[in-house]
Amino acid sequence: MSARAKEAAGLGAGDFEERCSQVYSAIADDLRGSAAPHPVRFWNYLPEIHAHSGPGIDRYMNFNAGRFRALSQWLGGSAGLDRTVPSASGVGHRGRDLVVHALGSRTPGVLVANPRQIAPHRYSRRFGPLPPCFARATVVPDARGSLILVGGTASIRGEDSVHVGNLSAQIDETFHNLAHLVRAADGQPFHEELAPGDRAAALARFCNLRVYYVREQDRPEVTRAVGAAFPGDCRIEHLRADLCRAELLVEIEGVADREMMKDE
Repeated sequence: MSARAKEAAGLGAGDFEERCSQVYSAIADDLRGSAAPHPVRFWNYLPEIHAHSGPGIDRYMNFNAGRFRALSQWLGGSAGLDRTVPSASGVGHRGRDLVVHALGSRTPGVLVANPRQIAPHRYSRRFGPLPPCFARATVVPDARGSLILVGGTASIRGEDSVHVGNLSAQIDETFHNLAHLVRAADGQPFHEELAPGDRAAALARFCNLRVYYVREQDRPEVTRAVGAAFPGDCRIEHLRADLCRAELLVEIEGVADREMMKDE
């Protein structure tokens, strides 16, 4: 399911926020009438994502406010956000339109939290009047078992960007967060410092990746690091994009196979 707000780049802050809310509400209506009514994954592509729109406010924060209002209504308020908010990514592009793609499921997905991070919808007001609204990952059924749909993941701990200005450290932090998400989806115990073998085993479960990088000159280093960390049969796509925070240099999303636990 997809929706587009044409020429959204030319809208003022209030109108842009309202259009974002309308786009999400339109997708909600379409999914409700479909054979797969449960939202499990969103991809958001924003024009001029860092454009200034007020004191301490940028266009991504306007988008978050519109998305938050629509999803709160759609999912039944804060309790619904804690249980069933879908995973998502949100990046900037150089076009003029707001574009949103949504994946629906016949059955609800299972939200996965990263124990190293605060749930985005509980971020402080440093990140806007209304917070981002997405799960770190979602588990959905698959013909072979279950898949983990991992949303946009970056060098964030708690709610703070870490390793600002250090590409290599941001890549490593992102890998660490991806590994923790896979382990959390499996119900494995949380250990802040993973043994190298445990981290490698978690990353080896990925079968698809999309890697966003900000600066063209960083692509060789990003490509080398990702190629070394993930299995050779993992399908990897690299795209240049602007990320939700100006200080972040790389973001990774993907799909991993979930390891079924013995008591399931």
